Amino acid sequence: MKRLLFLTALALGLVSGLRAQQPATLRPDAETLMHEMRATPSPLDGETVADRKVSFQWPLPEAMSTRETGLDGPLNAAKQPKVDKRTLRYRLRWSPDAEFRSGVTEVETRYPFYNPDRDLKPGVWYWQYGYVEKEGVKWSPVLRLTVEENPAKFCPPALKDFLPRFARMRHPRVLIDGREWDRLIEETKGLADRKVYIHRADKALATPMKTLDDINTKLVEGLKNEMQRNAMLTRESRRIVDQEEANTDVLIRAYLLTRDRRYADEALHRVKVMAGWDGSDKLSGDFNDATLLSLCSQAYDAFYDLLSRQDRALLLEKVRIMGTKFYDRYNNHLENHIADNHVWQMTLRILTMAAFSVCGDLPEADVWADYCYNIWLARFPGLNQDGAWHNGDSYFAVNFRTLIEVPYLYSRISGFDFFSDPWYRGNARYVIYQQPPFSKSGGNGSSHQKILAPNGTRVSYADALARLTGDTFAADYVRTIQSRQPDILQQGCTGKAGGLAWFRLQCRRPLPEGDGLEALPLGQVFPQSGLASFSTALADTDRSAMLSFRSSPYGSTSHAVANQNAFNTFFGGQSLFYSSGHHIAFVDHHSILCHRASRAHNTILVNGLNQRIGTEGYGWIPRHYVGEKIGYVVGDASNAYGKVISTLWLDRAAAAELEYSRENGWDDTPLTLFRRHVIELGTSGYTVIYDELEASEPAEWDYLLHAVRNPIDFGPAGDGALRIRTTNDFGASDAFLYGAGPLQAETTDRFFRPAVNWLRADADGKFESYPDHWHFTARSDRQARYRFLTIVHTHAGTEPTAAPEVLSDGSIRIAGWHIEANRTTEGAAAFRITGTQADNVDVEIGYTAGEPTLIREKGGEVLLTDRLPQLEI
Repeated sequence: MKRLLFLTALALGLVSGLRAQQPATLRPDAETLMHEMRATPSPLDGETVADRKVSFQWPLPEAMSTRETGLDGPLNAAKQPKVDKRTLRYRLRWSPDAEFRSGVTEVETRYPFYNPDRDLKPGVWYWQYGYVEKEGVKWSPVLRLTVEENPAKFCPPALKDFLPRFARMRHPRVLIDGREWDRLIEETKGLADRKVYIHRADKALATPMKTLDDINTKLVEGLKNEMQRNAMLTRESRRIVDQEEANTDVLIRAYLLTRDRRYADEALHRVKVMAGWDGSDKLSGDFNDATLLSLCSQAYDAFYDLLSRQDRALLLEKVRIMGTKFYDRYNNHLENHIADNHVWQMTLRILTMAAFSVCGDLPEADVWADYCYNIWLARFPGLNQDGAWHNGDSYFAVNFRTLIEVPYLYSRISGFDFFSDPWYRGNARYVIYQQPPFSKSGGNGSSHQKILAPNGTRVSYADALARLTGDTFAADYVRTIQSRQPDILQQGCTGKAGGLAWFRLQCRRPLPEGDGLEALPLGQVFPQSGLASFSTALADTDRSAMLSFRSSPYGSTSHAVANQNAFNTFFGGQSLFYSSGHHIAFVDHHSILCHRASRAHNTILVNGLNQRIGTEGYGWIPRHYVGEKIGYVVGDASNAYGKVISTLWLDRAAAAELEYSRENGWDDTPLTLFRRHVIELGTSGYTVIYDELEASEPAEWDYLLHAVRNPIDFGPAGDGALRIRTTNDFGASDAFLYGAGPLQAETTDRFFRPAVNWLRADADGKFESYPDHWHFTARSDRQARYRFLTIVHTHAGTEPTAAPEVLSDGSIRIAGWHIEANRTTEGAAAFRITGTQADNVDVEIGYTAGEPTLIREKGGEVLLTDRLPQLEI
């Protein structure tokens, strides 16, 4: 250990000048880094904007700012502030003069955001937002903004420049451009996606409509509370409504592809029947309302020249009623919300398409179009800049059509490339790294268990990204999967959330050519979302060891789970050490206690207690590095633990008759520091994990590992280490765990709370049971300071890995690497890892607590200090 500390100090002596300027380690003390509702203006005071046109955004008035939402999506009407939104007005002004004496632009807006018609010129600007009140304007402090020159800056057109081009269009104008209708029919003949629509439309013609009486309301009987009853009714009514929407939707599109009146007549009949369902007490949920809005507006636009005066009036009135309902809910709420799930997923897209379908024929639609267009410019397509999706991979898929169809509509009409937004380039990397070809996804967010391999909608989304952005790696991702599954793009291709068959019929650009997935780096880190993924053979999943990691500023709100500083391992595309539990419902006892809670993930508990539920249970990624021979990411979950204090999640728990009690795993803890260093040793399949743990008083530290495919085995591995291992069909993960003292270890195949399926019945009303998973815990003795060192080998085959060689000085040798680490409770946390073979002898990483991380590779040297992610809300 003396040798380690000496070498680390010698190396880090190079950075004394850096340390004099700023601390290497940052310790945020904020209750949360993100907020359910906007609490900070954007751009922040002192911020520099270089990548996109400035959009000004600010918090709602105090009387309007509420965190209360329904269990999954729409605002809870009972909790809405009693303020007439129609009276809300805001002022905004900006100037190059801090005193606003010259060069001032001032505007009034009805929403708490504003997109200037033209980007601000490079330079320093000052701006203020104000709330218009009876007594006058209540101005914010003056905020400073620097705008940088950037020829590649993303500067989409203002609405006033967009609308004249839109006005030249004629119906149909949303699903297709009516001026290109004949060309679409001719050029799509023989295409696979066209055949799908015609086949399904012909099948729909021969299929009688379902009715509201087909909704299985009997399943609601016997459920114990209103939350469960509403969830069940929503699910069962959507089963019928979604089926009828799917049939009607393909009929509408088949007509546009053929002009065959059979499809139009049947579709219009069904739309008129379903329009009469609005207001039925058998329907529940905003997705059902959005379905009716979508079908009525699509029918109006697609059949415009076929409609009688009475049918036009009927459809316009239905669109007015339902569109107004959504607009009234969204404005002065959505623009300030971290992620109002259903709106971001589908319903805003549907309102957008409805607005432009009837714009000019319905006065209200002019207002909706203004709102939808400008909120997209202000906040979409992503929730931050790195391209990842904080809600997790399962619920990412629900956004595919929105992420493609809305900007494609805007691009088609305006002539501006909305996919030049730099977010899409980062998002292509997220798609590839979070779920490589033929692989299980990284395992974050609700329902991650079921994402076993890239499905048709995900591959279709990557295909769309490749065609629209020219991203060759997204194209390589598609080709790799198509090599085994040539029909993959037709799977789910007309689906409500992710089906992109219609987009492909409109956009027939060829896939770009590139260097192949093997040219991508070892890993990718998304610091704003708090995600990282590493893969030893990204282009060949069959022989690839993969590791995913999360430590996120978003905490565990929305569909994100409480897995700060957690990792998952994979081989051959199947999970090994992996997050456990089942997503039964958004708020369900098992889902909260055994799927969302930290006890379900490969992280650490403090005195047996979980991380907070809500944005307050946050982590973050202070440092990261991806090289050729080494990958590195640090997660900090020091602020993640404690009592649940989120009003939103306390209310949700109360509705589900659930308590965030100490008995269930939540209370204050003495934790003051939890930093997890993850070092990926090239393509060897070895990962080194070093945990720094500190508390204000002695505490027990529970080290957790889980598996969902095969059991976990453990036993002594010599030299004070425990070997923990699990297998899948192709390989294994062997983890060698070293504690700072004796560890009490156990495994179980029982959940803390059993998984009872009360919601997810099939079409026959049968409830499938959920399998148990396996859980490993190693508990320390009580210590105020603790360190864990874990060496994980993820590899092919099921033969156990030989235990690491522990040398006489306490250092460790494995597979061409030498590891020195302070594994005691004394002194500073520190480690140093060096390569010892010809191909990695120039590779080194060293760290001592409070100092920069030193990395040497290929003759170069990198010093990493903490950097807080730049966040918007």
